[in-house]
Amino acid sequence: MKTVFIVHGSFGDSSEHYIPWLKQNLIEAGYEVIAPDFPIGLDKQTYSSWAKVLDRYADKIDKDTIFVGRSIGPIFIVKYLLEHNKKIKALFSISGFNCFINVPDYDAVNKTFFLNKIAGFEKLCPHRVCYISENDPYVPYYLLDMFTLNIKAKTILKANAGHFNSESGYSVFPELLQQIKKI
Repeated sequence: MKTVFIVHGSFGDSSEHYIPWLKQNLIEAGYEVIAPDFPIGLDKQTYSSWAKVLDRYADKIDKDTIFVGRSIGPIFIVKYLLEHNKKIKALFSISGFNCFINVPDYDAVNKTFFLNKIAGFEKLCPHRVCYISENDPYVPYYLLDMFTLNIKAKTILKANAGHFNSESGYSVFPELLQQIKKI
């Protein structure tokens, strides 16, 4: 059975946007799905607090594991895998980025997640796909594009997808589900 991890974004949880829908559909398709709730909020959300949560599932992370991360989730996944030298099958990044976005509350909680260099991630993860949108209200397009280039991922540019959240129509995400099933 393949394992899929779904990692939410800053100030979020596993019950928001398309995450419950995706989790249910993957379970029905025979996947084991792990969608932890990570600590959020000022003085709670740090890379180390999130890593402690993921450490509980370290035995589930192997060369057949698929990760889906949203917003700050993808860089958290990249940093964790690089630090632990863990190989996985695929990463699906949804609005992923790796630097300050000039939104004070988000920058404050995200700062420990960022990497100065992303080198060698493609050796740990052969399938890398980034969903981005030119009208993301939180993360400027050039930062989304830069992250995609830095992890050497295939880019899927979606028109008017915003930050791929419920507000922009992403309470379901059939295209992502189909992409995961192809891996």
